Amino acid sequence: IYFLGSGGCMGSLFKVRDFWSTKCGSGEEFDKKCLVVGNIDNDPSGSEKIVVGSFSGVLRVFFPKQKGFSADDLLLEQELELPILQLEAGQFLPNSPATALAVLHPRKVVVYTVNRAGGTQTEGSDPLAKQYTVVKQYEHWMERTAYNMCHGPFGSVYGKDFLCVQSMDGQLQFFEQDKLVFARFLHNFLVPGHLCYVQRIDSFVTNTSTFEVECYKYQQLATAHGSEEKTNDKDEQEGEKTKSSGKRVMVTWSANVGEDVVDIRTARFTNGLGGGEVDIIVLGERHLYCFKEQGQIRMQKRLDYFPSCITPYLLKKDKDTKGDDAKQANCIVGTYNNSVQVFSDAKLTWAAKTQTAPMAIEIGNVAKTDGMIIILSSDGSLSCNYLGTDPASNPVQILESKELDYEEMDEEHRRLQALIRQAVNAGKAEPKDQVLLKAQVPAQLDNPQDNFEGPGGPNVRGVTVRLQLSYSGEEDIENAVLTMSVPSPFQLEEYSLVIPTLPGGASGAEPVEIVLFFFLAEPTGNSNGLIPTSLSTTCLVAYTNPAGEPLTSKTTFLLPLALAGAVIPPVKNPTYKITVDTNRMPLLLQVIFEDVTTGKGELSSAGNVLTFQYHNTNGGDVTILVSKNAGRYRIQSGTFEALWLLTSELVRRLKLYFGEGGPGTAQESPDGQEEPFFISYTENLPFQEYFQTIDTHFKGRQKLTASQQILSERAHQFRSIQKRLLVRFKDRNPSPLSNLDNLFDDTYRNLIRIADSVEEDQLSLNQSANALTCATNLMLLLIRYRFQMKKEEFKVLQHYLSPVVVDSQTQGWEECTDAAMTHLLRTCLAKNARESSSMPQPLQVPTDINKLKKHIALVCDRLAKGGSLRMETGKKK
Repeated sequence: IYFLGSGGCMGSLFKVRDFWSTKCGSGEEFDKKCLVVGNIDNDPSGSEKIVVGSFSGVLRVFFPKQKGFSADDLLLEQELELPILQLEAGQFLPNSPATALAVLHPRKVVVYTVNRAGGTQTEGSDPLAKQYTVVKQYEHWMERTAYNMCHGPFGSVYGKDFLCVQSMDGQLQFFEQDKLVFARFLHNFLVPGHLCYVQRIDSFVTNTSTFEVECYKYQQLATAHGSEEKTNDKDEQEGEKTKSSGKRVMVTWSANVGEDVVDIRTARFTNGLGGGEVDIIVLGERHLYCFKEQGQIRMQKRLDYFPSCITPYLLKKDKDTKGDDAKQANCIVGTYNNSVQVFSDAKLTWAAKTQTAPMAIEIGNVAKTDGMIIILSSDGSLSCNYLGTDPASNPVQILESKELDYEEMDEEHRRLQALIRQAVNAGKAEPKDQVLLKAQVPAQLDNPQDNFEGPGGPNVRGVTVRLQLSYSGEEDIENAVLTMSVPSPFQLEEYSLVIPTLPGGASGAEPVEIVLFFFLAEPTGNSNGLIPTSLSTTCLVAYTNPAGEPLTSKTTFLLPLALAGAVIPPVKNPTYKITVDTNRMPLLLQVIFEDVTTGKGELSSAGNVLTFQYHNTNGGDVTILVSKNAGRYRIQSGTFEALWLLTSELVRRLKLYFGEGGPGTAQESPDGQEEPFFISYTENLPFQEYFQTIDTHFKGRQKLTASQQILSERAHQFRSIQKRLLVRFKDRNPSPLSNLDNLFDDTYRNLIRIADSVEEDQLSLNQSANALTCATNLMLLLIRYRFQMKKEEFKVLQHYLSPVVVDSQTQGWEECTDAAMTHLLRTCLAKNARESSSMPQPLQVPTDINKLKKHIALVCDRLAKGGSLRMETGKKK
């Protein structure tokens, strides 16, 4: 068994070992100063007793003699009729070195002696023959309510202990045993703090409400005659000027700890102390401090828990050393998470759990064993504990060793991994009853002649989509929320609406039909409109089923291509062009784009050329040319971003026509064998055109940032002029404005002009972000068919080279994409271990985008050389 007095290195245990425990009363409360351990009855054998006092006024004295509580361990239990705030044991009797007990009540302090009548202290004597009583020796009544007290040989006296009581309003009363000597008020006092007497420097240390630790010398307190009455700061200042209030209480030193103090103790705690030096130990809410005698911090340690109390104890090897200056001590700290921590200097040497949260801890001799830990909780649970382990009653038997079968272990490991993956992937089963959504999307606009007035305004192109909702369960669904996600620049009147009642399938009611009108807003001002980034629209229903589970259902549909634009006579504008190859004979364009060519007359007669013009752009058009002999399609336009939408629609419709189950599935290759349909892109990737789009977007960001900075400076100037004008107008003696009014008007005009410029820059940035989204989608499509990427790898590339462009003041698309490309080059596309071990750069706004262009080109080059984007977590066997 290991005890605290051993002084050696102590290991980590899970909990303290219980030697003796009891419960002090029922419904009583205790504080950290309600426990004291000592030879309170002055027994010649020197045996220590445990004295406990509660706020209910009950004083108890315990003397454990063996493991486990017995009735004769309680020597004394007496009602004192007043709450017990604190207990102290010391030499408080006049002309006697005997130990006495000082009890602090709210309005008085009483000194008792514990006497034993009858019986002997020898082993085996009758415990009933011994009767203990407390005898009052003297008491001191106080005018002010007491808070706490401390004791010691104030003034360096020998063989005596004096008392110092602190009141709730900051008064210190000093009692030299049976007489009151003097009383002093602390300066700048708000609430009382802990009080500790440091014998080495004959000083008192306390803490204040300003999170400071202050030190007062006893001699200065004794000679400060002007502090017998409490004064405020104004009176103290007047007293300093007139010198009529005498010498005030002066602080010897103070230190700011920045947190509330839990307790203050003194001991030789840190290593390397010189002869006669001691530590002032201050336990804060989050730190443990050790101060020198002059007020400097000697050691500071952060705690990972909330402490409740602290107690220093002498090591066993120093207990027989003469003089306090040579005794080394450790500290034991109690915490509110039911544990005790033992510190030797700044090192944590032991951590153990307790049954309750320690409110007070003392170290004493229990059952003739040194180093026992006495713990008192706030509800009166008193226990004596030790740190160590009990010997094992059933020793572990040595099993016969056998040869390990590694193949069997490997097979079991694979089987367990498969079970884990199955359990993780299975998840919770979806309910059978769900909300079903079905969208009816027409191929044409509501009014092709555009001569009507719709919800978006007069002559607005629009299409009506009928969305039907039904619930397959028996009961009805109430307050379902329908939310729509519409790609830019298409719009809706309402993007979210509440469905009061959604009838169940068992009632036989018709599905709920909701009419959604999608329209394309015309561009405003002198700016061009936005090119549609997609035709895909998502409708999501959030609801709560009858079982109370929150669920969602969604459907995705494509808006008609006619909503984005219309077919016009062929236009020759080959500024930007790309060519897509297929392994099927070419189709007539009026067959592929039947929905937009129907009813166009001579525009639909040319089968190998089609020009499509976007509605909300000033002349934005795209032309598709079809080869007569091979399955080759050329898409060309005057702007690079305009190629995206029609190219994606062409690829999607070719897949539907020639894919599995489509009308063109019956075509065969020349050798008679059916060949799967595939699309390829054999030309060089248009890096130059794509990088120009990125440059335009990045310059738009820089221009908007510069405009916002100028707007902030002009706004600051405007506010400064306003303040000066207000000062001039409020002055009783008006002074000339010195053209401040003209400067005010000119600054206001500049502010309005710059604000308009910021709006224009923001609109321009939105247009460049829209163009970058379309260009990125086009590049992703070309990369996919240039390198014939699989679906899984293409999804990974979409997440890294994201077409979602979101710009904010802290970060934008360029730096995020650069970091993503760098991560690809460091992981799955790394050429060697050196690239894999390179450290990533911090995410910040770049000054130029040359590195981004280089990284995008490098990723495509690695893909062209056979690189893979598979994110494998382990190697296959």
